[in-house]
Amino acid sequence: LLSVTALLLGFAGPGATLPDPLAGGPAEQQWVDSVFTSLTPDQRLGQFFMVAAYSNREKAHIDRVERLVRNQNIGGVMFLQGGPRRQALLTNRLQAAAKVPLLIATDAEWGLDMRLDSTMHYAKEMTLGAMDDDKIVYQMGRDLARKLRALGIHINFAPVVDVNSNPSNPVIGNRSFGENQDRVAALGVQYVKGLQDQRVIAVAKHFPGHGDTDTDSHKSLPVINTDLARLEKVDLVPFQKSFEAGALGVMIAHLYIPLFDTTNAKTTTLSKALVTGLLQEKMGFKGLIFTDALNMRSVSKLYKDGELDAMALAAGNDVLLFSEDVPAALTRIKEAVERGHLNQADLDARIKKILRAKYWAGLSRYRPINLGQLRDSLNQPGSRVLAQTIFEHAVTVVKNEDKLLPFQRLDTLRMAAITIGTQPEGPYATIFNKYQPGPVYAVPDRYAPDSTFSRIRARLGDANVVVVSLHQMNNTPGHSYGLGDGALKFLKELQADPKRKTVVVAMGNAYGLKYLESARTLVCGYEDHYAAQIVMPQVLFGALPARGKLPVTVSETMKAGTGIATADLHRLRYAAPEREGLDSKVMSQIDHIALESIVTAATPG
Repeated sequence: LLSVTALLLGFAGPGATLPDPLAGGPAEQQWVDSVFTSLTPDQRLGQFFMVAAYSNREKAHIDRVERLVRNQNIGGVMFLQGGPRRQALLTNRLQAAAKVPLLIATDAEWGLDMRLDSTMHYAKEMTLGAMDDDKIVYQMGRDLARKLRALGIHINFAPVVDVNSNPSNPVIGNRSFGENQDRVAALGVQYVKGLQDQRVIAVAKHFPGHGDTDTDSHKSLPVINTDLARLEKVDLVPFQKSFEAGALGVMIAHLYIPLFDTTNAKTTTLSKALVTGLLQEKMGFKGLIFTDALNMRSVSKLYKDGELDAMALAAGNDVLLFSEDVPAALTRIKEAVERGHLNQADLDARIKKILRAKYWAGLSRYRPINLGQLRDSLNQPGSRVLAQTIFEHAVTVVKNEDKLLPFQRLDTLRMAAITIGTQPEGPYATIFNKYQPGPVYAVPDRYAPDSTFSRIRARLGDANVVVVSLHQMNNTPGHSYGLGDGALKFLKELQADPKRKTVVVAMGNAYGLKYLESARTLVCGYEDHYAAQIVMPQVLFGALPARGKLPVTVSETMKAGTGIATADLHRLRYAAPEREGLDSKVMSQIDHIALESIVTAATPG
């Protein structure tokens, strides 16, 4: 076998030509040097650690995190589940306890609601990959970054720039922009720029690419048998473009790639050939390198407390994410330095790199979170308009064989609407009825038995067009993406009825369309939250044109790039007042005045 060094000699990356994204001027250097010299050797080592914090957990958890801040001088905190105000309070408390201001991070791939309740959802990356306008991804990144900054967050573990080439991938799936490396790269760059233009560190993940696996790395270590040629041609392309765009961070995946370690099943997180050799020396990346969560069972079960952390540093990682035992890890790291397995000068340089990232994020001028403005900062009406705009550009007409869409001569259509997996009073049904009033037959349980669907079918009467929308789909390939057997059987029966034409609307993962291939009219909405439900009926009835294209291949007849453009019939549209430059609060006050005038008969006639 060729040595790893020989393999990497064939990689055509730019090497040292990439600029240092953290490079600053004399003021930065002065601050970094000042902080570094003020710390003891143990306090310096603490900067490598970023521990998990939950604002919805008990006091004992909060106290434990605060002790790590005070006693081990950890460098950062990654927030997971909780609520925005509770997290803001905890952030201020932890920052007050820190000798060096903390880097605060989170996973907000599709918005803060990935981790926090009562916060904004924009769209998952598969939805973004379906759009016809890349600039909207930049706008989303920028808008999200403002909310992150308002919540005291400096790092977003996004974008996911994995090329999802395996439809059975259980962990990436609709978190990816799609299956085409150039498209993933272009959208990743827009996301990176949007975040970092508002001073939030973007972290491209999961290096060197987690898209070609059918194993969940949270549970067991996925094996990817690839070669350098494929990596360079496919998986590394989005990472390289993100680095060239100035991405400050990258996250290493938990994978086993025999190309880099043939002697044992070692995770890429611990591979010096990959983290140092490929990423830094050959690809020229000079920003912050984060491990994926070190508590993930695929790797944590293989090592004693602290061993994983020391080995990750030896591989070339900068930030140890989700360490399970910081005191034990510090002991292991110091032992590794004493034994010559880690170089102290190299560690010092990486500690200074972390401090430079803190300076870039504005932590040399740290200010607590303004709790008084937090609610308004996280709930801007313009953000809701942006979320709706995303789906307006993403909804994809996959099949239109009967030329039904958009619905035109409504007076000739006897329509029946059926929703599976949601209530009849939801936003989808509400907007649908604005165009075509009538009953909506709801089957809230998407796994309802055949008898339920038989009763629905018996009530359709003389309807000649039946629109069936599928809600609460999931992202699990092994469970038909949440499409129940009864619902699928019902759809086939409807499609076989010569008296009616059936329109199937999938409000979920595009990969689930493979179970709906027999439909003659098929529309994909990608997700099922509020904005998607508001937009979908408007596309069906021609108030909005269909613009989207599938970002992934579903089958031989539904390949990536499939998407039928439909006409804009200029019917009445529904959106927040801000869409037309109006103010929701002012409009609400006008409504109140008008209603009061009617009730009091103040304006007769």
